[in-house]
Amino acid sequence: MVWQGAGHVAHSRATVALVTIDDADPHTRETLQFDLGQAAMAMAIAAADLGIGSAHSAVSEHKRARELLGLPEDRFCAWLLSLGYPGDRPLAPITRPKRRDFDEVVHWSHF
Repeated sequence: MVWQGAGHVAHSRATVALVTIDDADPHTRETLQFDLGQAAMAMAIAAADLGIGSAHSAVSEHKRARELLGLPEDRFCAWLLSLGYPGDRPLAPITRPKRRDFDEVVHWSHF
């Protein structure tokens, strides 16, 4: 039902299903996907503040997800956000992240 790399969902302490309307209009679908991404990000940040880890996963079998979750026909589950406490260490901020230089990822007026 979930994307191939989503084994974390089965072992999470809790999983949030991000559900939206099933709209055929491409613009509406893209807008809703963006909104769901923003919601997932906000939940992941709030969870991290509480020491809770998170991981997201796409849902590939929408009909099966609709059945399992008891969703009406006009809704579908696009994403799952699994939540839990890390088993090997407490969740802590990354103090020295390995990032590319600013000028390498930001482009002005052209790519």
